[in-house]
Amino acid sequence: MLVSLALSFSTAALAQGRDSQSANDALLLLLEQNKQLQAEIQALRGQVDEQGFEIKKLQRDSLNRYTDVDQRLSDLESNTSAPAPSTPISRIAPPTQAPAQAPTGTTPTVTDSPAPSSRGRGTLEPAVLSEQQLYQMAYDSVINSEFERSIAEFDQYLSLYPEGRFVTNAHYWKGQAYLYLDRFEEARSAYEIILNQYPDSNKLPDAMYGLGLAYQGMGNIQRARQLLTDIKRRFPNTGVANLADTRLLSL
Repeated sequence: MLVSLALSFSTAALAQGRDSQSANDALLLLLEQNKQLQAEIQALRGQVDEQGFEIKKLQRDSLNRYTDVDQRLSDLESNTSAPAPSTPISRIAPPTQAPAQAPTGTTPTVTDSPAPSSRGRGTLEPAVLSEQQLYQMAYDSVINSEFERSIAEFDQYLSLYPEGRFVTNAHYWKGQAYLYLDRFEEARSAYEIILNQYPDSNKLPDAMYGLGLAYQGMGNIQRARQLLTDIKRRFPNTGVANLADTRLLSL
C-alpha cells in the first residue's frame, strides 16, 4: 500500500516537471521568435530607407538628364538656324546714346538723368533679345532654381512667340517650375497644353510624366497611375518609361 502511494506521488511529480519544462521551452521559443521578428523589421526599415534614397536619386538624375538634352537641342538649333528678328523685352538696358554736342559758345544745360543700368539679370529696362535669347534666359532661370522668375519669363516668351520654335519646351519647363513650387494645379495646366495641342512633340512623354506627378501631388492617385502606365505602354524601353515604372512602385 505504501509502495503504491509512493509510486503515484513520483509519477505526479514527474508529470508536473515535464509540464513545467514544456512551458519553459514554449516561452523560450516565443522569445526567440520575437527577436527574429524584430531583426526582420529592422532589416525592412533599412530597405525602405534605401529605396527612398534611390528614388530621390533617380528623380534628381532624370532632371539632370532632361536639362542636358534640352540644353543640347537649344545649342544645336542656335548653331544651325539664322538669327531671329529682335524683339523688345524687359530685362537689359539698351546702349545709352551719347548726348548731342552743345553749339559752340553756349553753356550746356545740366539735367538730372538716371545713370545707365548694368546689363546684368534683374533689371527692368527695355532690351532687344532674339527668340533664342529670350527662351535661353527663361531656361537658365529654371535650371538655377529661380522658379518664380522663370515662370514670368516663359510667359513673356509665349506671349511674344506663340508659334515659336521652343513653345512646347517653354510649356514643359513652366510646368516643371510649378511642380517644384508644389503648385500642382498650375503644373497640370501647363503639361496638358502639350498633351492637347502638341501630341506629336518630342516633349510629350516627359509632359505625361510631369502630369502624373502633378496628379499625385493633387491626391488623384488613380489618374497618376493611368498616366504612368500609359507611358510604359506607349514609350517602352525609354528612360521616361523606367522612371514611370519606378514611380508606380511608390504609389
